[in-house]
Formats: sequence, structure tokens, C-alpha cells
Amino acid sequence: MTAEINSSLRRTPPQRGLMSMGLTDYQFELRDVLDAAARGNGGLLQVTGGPGVGKTSLLGCLKEQAAESGAVCLTASGFADDTAIPFNIVERLIWSSAFMGELDVVARWRTAGERYSEAEPGMLRSLVREISDVLHRIAGGKQLIIAIDDAEHADYPSLMCLLYIARHASGTRTLVVMTGGQTHPLCAPTHGFHEFYKIKIDTLPESGVGYLLERHSDADLADRIRASCHAVSGGNPRLVKALLRDHLQAAPGGPETAVTVGAEFQEAYRGCLLSHPALLQVAQALAVLDRYGSPWRVANLLECGQERAARAITIMNSAGLLEDGRFRHPAARYATLETLPAEDRARLSAKAAELLYADGADPIAVAELLVTADKTPDQKGVTVLWHAAQKNLDHGRTEEAIAGLRLAARADLGRREHMDILMALVGALWSSNPATAEPELDRLLAAIREEFPADIPERYLCFLLFMVLWFGRFSDGEEAFKWLSGGGDTDNASSMAALRVTRQWATFLKPTLIHDFPDQPLSDGEVDGLWAANLEHGLQLSVGELGMEIGHFQDPRQVADFSPDAMHLLSPSNHFWFAYAYACRMVWALAARGEAETADRLCGALFTAADKLNMKTPGAVALSMRAYIRCRRGDFTSAIDFAGTALNSIPPRGWGVAIGLPLSVLVAAHTAIGRLDEAERYLRYWVPKEMFDSVVGLEYLRARGQYCLATNRSYAALSDFMVSGMLMDQWPVDFGDLAPWRIDAAEAYLHVQEPAEAKRLALEELKLSPDRPLSTRGRALRVLAMAEDPDKRRLLLYQSAKCLREHGDRFELARTLAELSQDFLSTGETQQARTTWHEAQKLMDECGISAQHESRRDLVVDGAESSVDARLSEAAGESEEREPGASAEGAEQPVISEAEWRVATLAASGMSNRQIAKSLYITVSTVEQHLTRIYRKLSVGNRQELSRRLWLLIGATGSSSC
Repeated sequence: MTAEINSSLRRTPPQRGLMSMGLTDYQFELRDVLDAAARGNGGLLQVTGGPGVGKTSLLGCLKEQAAESGAVCLTASGFADDTAIPFNIVERLIWSSAFMGELDVVARWRTAGERYSEAEPGMLRSLVREISDVLHRIAGGKQLIIAIDDAEHADYPSLMCLLYIARHASGTRTLVVMTGGQTHPLCAPTHGFHEFYKIKIDTLPESGVGYLLERHSDADLADRIRASCHAVSGGNPRLVKALLRDHLQAAPGGPETAVTVGAEFQEAYRGCLLSHPALLQVAQALAVLDRYGSPWRVANLLECGQERAARAITIMNSAGLLEDGRFRHPAARYATLETLPAEDRARLSAKAAELLYADGADPIAVAELLVTADKTPDQKGVTVLWHAAQKNLDHGRTEEAIAGLRLAARADLGRREHMDILMALVGALWSSNPATAEPELDRLLAAIREEFPADIPERYLCFLLFMVLWFGRFSDGEEAFKWLSGGGDTDNASSMAALRVTRQWATFLKPTLIHDFPDQPLSDGEVDGLWAANLEHGLQLSVGELGMEIGHFQDPRQVADFSPDAMHLLSPSNHFWFAYAYACRMVWALAARGEAETADRLCGALFTAADKLNMKTPGAVALSMRAYIRCRRGDFTSAIDFAGTALNSIPPRGWGVAIGLPLSVLVAAHTAIGRLDEAERYLRYWVPKEMFDSVVGLEYLRARGQYCLATNRSYAALSDFMVSGMLMDQWPVDFGDLAPWRIDAAEAYLHVQEPAEAKRLALEELKLSPDRPLSTRGRALRVLAMAEDPDKRRLLLYQSAKCLREHGDRFELARTLAELSQDFLSTGETQQARTTWHEAQKLMDECGISAQHESRRDLVVDGAESSVDARLSEAAGESEEREPGASAEGAEQPVISEAEWRVATLAASGMSNRQIAKSLYITVSTVEQHLTRIYRKLSVGNRQELSRRLWLLIGATGSSSC
């Protein structure tokens, strides 16, 4: 009689023992077998199932139930390393009993077993009968249960003994239990057994996974993650419990519906494979082949039969370890790869690369295996690595491209091919983390030095020049510039394109190089037409979408000369560099002309294009430029966000001389909104001295000078501004649009009480104003107003405000309006002063300037940190919510008459009593009487306090008491 018990046909309620293991479906089947054996129907029970599904756990439940019924249960486990030891399993069975004396005969059995051969079957039969008697003697007349876990690893003599006992168990209460894989060959012939029972343990369905999760956590969590847990584990109970432990450790009680996959899962997955060496080898091969795994490829990789590979994959599929021969989760693949020693993985990877290459697989897959093998490639391997690197760069997989190019660079290559690979490697490293690019840049320099003055294309030299200038290596830059100036044909369009890109970068990184830079006077229409194609290919946006005005082709034949050799149009990543460089040049030009909105939009397109290709450094540069533009427009909050993100995108050392760009924005913006501690923190960043030979150095000096003004170090600020002017005088390109040093210096002269010098510089700047942005003219007019006589001030301030409104510079407009409000106040025009000040306050709010801790009037007008004490600062903040005549405690303030307001404002402006009397056509005695009443009403003791108190009243909402 053969009893086939298939648990998938019925589901039973949970009971003690098995329910904690997730095997609730098998408990009654096991109980039925034990009851049948107890009634004298002993025989063989075979338990099959894949790794981790619970065969061992089922044996644990078997021992519990045997103990309850009073049966003697002997247990042992098979191990792959012990299959050659005769009677090893029998010895372990005796060890599991209390009859240690029976171990004395094991040595004799083993000696006899070692002499056993197929020619002497009688000896083995004699030993088997003797062992059977010993095991029954241990049972002492009780029911005997012999349980062997992983019976496929049992030694042959022990296995023959166990099969003998099972075959002769009919009519007895002896039950032999063997667990093994689903295709256990030793127990396949069942015709010799009178009583043969079979339990097949399946993986759990999704509902079973949910029930198991609920037993170990709670119903809500089980319901949320059961679908995800089943997808990752395949219903394997061991993996389900490991996933639950990972999830509880990572996010206890969280709302997540995706289960957390962590170390517990990987350890459990490895455990399922390590106990089955044959499956482990196939799993390792699949892990190496990844998405290209198949029974045929696994068989070739392991040099085994395809049938064996297919059988192992089928077993792992049924155990939930695989799904259709693929790993269910990347963590499962990584866990499998970790079981491979480094040398074995390298060997298998190299062999797998050959297999995939022969099959014409994707170069990326072959390149990944070559990189893992870490073996110097031949010419065929270099070709694969090169094409894979280009594809990886085009899809934003920069790290994979770098790894492949590094390996390709180790090969024995020709001169041009070697330089191609080094250039691509340096470019990829720079785009990801420039700090890692310098060693490879040295190799590229050395390779070019060896070949020069051979015919080296301009694009190599242009690329090299940009890189050495970025890192501030100006001596190498001068050498590269000589190479670029002294060789090559610059008549074709592709060479001219490379030269124009490099000229623009060199203009900002080392302006002194521009004096003799090789260039041909090509018409703007021709060049811009070519660049239009570059922009649209590289940034994947139309010129219309970028809002740029570009000319048209004048000679269509230039396209053929321009694109194939130098630009690699088929590779978006290569084409991106030239498009990006040209677009950066356009951003600076737009910013210099004051077209901030267009420049800002173009910066956004640059960042999007760089982010799409996962190029961190170009993205950081685009963010820095956008931050610079926002800062110029007075949008300090977003400027700080953009610049901070850019600065943190790559290590400080990788920024080279360009680090001054995000730092200058952060210093200037924090200074403008009064966060001087933050500004000082960014000034403490180390910067290379070579930075001050670049345009970004000008911006840094300007930001540092503004910080010095804000901290009342006017002469230090003046020094920074004057040094900027001195540097620009030495350069062949005028950067006055970007760094108006004359206005900055004029403001510093006002701080040191030298209005004549301030006026001189402001007038010089105004002479250049037709070629300057409106914001520059507006600032110059304001500085001139502050340096002129009071009777000329208002008209100049009106003109300044007009320019700044048209330009959209909110911060500078707020400063001008604050000065204009002060001018109104000085003449007693309190209503106009109040209205103008309210508008200035609104602009300051939009710029992110806080009024919580200091007088915004001092911050904006004087450009310095307020010296108002804490009491007055609080009053300033509170006064925005009160009527002008209210006190700090909210009590009603005595009414100030119109005549008193006129006297107070003139006194606050600095006039003497006699000057006030003359201006208002009243006596000095009347002025003194008014001031006495004003001081008493406003609780002030001198004119300085009076000035500050009046500003609090003017800044308040509502009408004053006059």
C-alpha cells in the first residue's frame, strides 16, 4: 500500500508545533502516518521539498509527536562531506540514543564496510541485519522511529541499512523517515516497500504567507506586506520569516507596503543554498550570468550536463528561490555571489564573458563580466569595453562606464586608441567626481607629451587645456596652450568648434590666455548655426525651447565636416560636452546683458540635461550658475538652496578653481539677508590661490568685500573691490557687466566717509552704463545720490528706482527705496516716507530678509549688521502689527502733532535746532519746546534714539497720529 499525501489539496487549522514553523498544512498528514505506524503499519515515509521549505522543521515536529506517544525517535542528518564515511549515519543514530555502549561495534562495522565491494554483497547484507538488530534493541520493544534529514547525503552502507529496515517494517511499528530534495534518486524505486508514505512540502501561497506573517507579528502588518513578501520569497517559509525580521528592524509599525530586504534575508538565502552543493553551483552560475542565465549557458559554464542544470533550476523554482530561472530580488543574487571566492568568481566571469560574446550579447553585459574578471583585455575585449562605456554614459551609468574604461586603459593599445580611452576616462571621472580625475589626467598629459609634435587633433588639446585649467594647473595649461597654438589645422569647422568651446572656458578660468588664442574670424551665422545643431542634439531640447536666438547655416557642406570625426553625433554623452560648453557661454552672456529670466531658464535646461546623464559636475555647475543669477535678482532663498546643493554635490577638492562660484553666492546671499555667521562659515572654506586668476575669483572677492562691509571692516572691503578692478585691467576681456567693481568700491568709500571718491567712481561707471545692465546703472545712481548734496539726492534716487524696477532687481530696489524713504522723512513728508518704506519692506520679505532680530532699515541701507539692542529689535518686530503710536506693551501712545512730526524728522536727519527753526520759519525756542514734548512722548533721550524710534513708527502699519 502506498499513501500519497499532498497537502496542497487541503488546508487545516493551526496546531501546536508545526504552526510556529509555517507548516500547518502538514500536521495532520504526519499524525496520520504516525498513527498508522503505531498500529503496526510501519514502513518508509519520504518527505520531499526544496531548500528552506521546512523539511527539517517537519522532523522537529515529528520528534515532538513521537515523545508524546512514548515512541523512541532516533535522528541523524546527512552532510555532503561525510558521504564517503561508511556507516556514518548509523553512528549518528546511535549517538542520538542513550545506548552509548553500542558504539563499540561501529568501528568493526566501518572496517568491514571499507572492505566492502560490489563483489562481496554478502558481507554488506550481514552487516545490515546486525545493525537492524542493534537499532531494534535500542527501541526496547517500543515503537521505533528513525528520521534522517537530507538523506541524499547519507553514506551508501547506512542507506542500504535504512532501506532494509523500512522494507521489513511491514507488520511492525517501525517507521523510517527520510527527507530530501524533490528528485531524490535513492528512494525512487518504491515497489519493494509494502508501506510507503510520501509528503511533498510546497511553498506557501500568498494567503499562507499572510497567515505566517500574522503568527509572528500582527494582522495589519501582515496584510500590508504579504503580497510584497510573497513576491520576494516565493512562499519559502524560511525566507518569509527572514524578511519579516528585516522589516521589523528597519521600519517597525511603518505604513510601508513593500517589505524590507536586508541582511537577514540574504543570510537565510545563503543558508538554503549552502546545504545543497549541487544547487549552490547552479545558483552561482546563474548569479554570474545574471539576466542571461539559461540551462544551456549554466551547463557550459559549469561543464556539466544540461539536464542536471535544468533539474537544479526546477528545484529552486519550486522552492521559491528562483522564478522562471531568475532571481526574484537583486539581494538574492548578491547573496549568492557572496558565496563565491574571489578567484572563482573571476574565473567564471571571464568564461561567461566569452560565452556571451560568442552569442552576440549586449556589450554592456559582456563588459560587466570582463570588469568582474579583472583580467587585462585583448583587442576584442577593448572594443567591447569601449562600446559598453559609450552606451553606459549615454544612459547615465557613469560608474559602470568608468570601471570599463579603467580596464580598457590597461590593455596594450595603439597611440590614438589609448588617447581616446584616456580622454573618455578623464571626462567620465570629471563628470562624476573631479577629484578622482587628476591621476588619469597625468597619464593623458604624459601620453600627449610622448607623441608631440605629432599630429594630435585639436579636440584632444582643447579637452586637455580645459581640464588643467579647471584644476588650476596653469603651468600645464601654458604648455597645452603652446601645443594648441603651434600645431594642427584650424581651418575646418570641427576644429573651429573645439577652439571656440575652449576659448569660452579659458575666458573664465584663465583670462590672460586669451591674448593670443588661436581663432578664425568665422561669421556668427555659420558658427551659431552649427551650434544650434549641437545644442539640440546634446541637450535634447530645441533652440526655441531654450529661448535662444541663433543664426542659420550659410554653407550646408559644413555639416559633413563638422560632425562625424570630432563630435561622435551617435553618442549623446560625447555630444553633450560641446552643447553644454556652448550653453554655459550663452548663460554668462545673458547674465552680463541683464537677461536674467532667459539665463535662468537655460540653466534649468542645462541641469536637466546633466541630470539625465547622471553627470554630477556639469549639474553642479548649472546649479551654481542658476544660484548666481537668482542672487543677482535678489532671490536669496533659492540662491542659497541651489548653491548649497551644488557645493555638496561633489567634494570640495574636485571643484578646483570653480569652487569660488557656489561659495561666492553663499557668502553674498547670507550676507544680504543678515546671516553673517553662515557667510563667515563659507568664507572659511579653503580655496586655491589660482582661483583669483579667474572670473570666479572676481565673484569671490566681491562677495567677501560685501561681507566685510556688513561687519564694519570697510577698508578690507575696499581692498577686495580695488583688487578686482586691478585684475580686470590686466585682462583682455572686460567683465565689468558681471563684476561692477567701481560701484562696490564707491559704496565702501561712503562707509569710510569719502564721498568725493565714491562720486568719482559712480560717475565713471555711469559713463559706461550704455553697455551695462540696468541694475548696474541703478546701483551707480543710488551711490551717486548718497554722495551728492541733499537737494540733488531725490531725483537721482528716483532714476535709480526706475532702472532697478525695469531690471527686476528686488534687493537693490529695496535699498534704493529705503534711501528714498529716509529722504522723505528728512523733509517731514511722513506719509510718502511711510508708503515708500512699506514697499521696501515688501521687497525685503520677497528677498528672504528677516526682521526678527535686527533693524532691516540698517541692514539694507547701511549694508551693515544692525547695532540696535535687543529691546529695540523686539519693538521693531512688534511694531509691524501695531499702530504707529502704540508702545511696546500695547498701551496707547500720546498723540504727536503734525508740527511735532516735522520737527522730529528734521532733528532725526541731523539738523541743529537753529537749522530746523530756519527751515520751518519758527523760533529756536519753539523748536526746543517741541523737542522736549517729543522726547517725553516717545521716551527717548537723544537724537540717535529719536531717529531709531521714528523708523519704528514709520515701519508700522496704519496711519500715524499727527
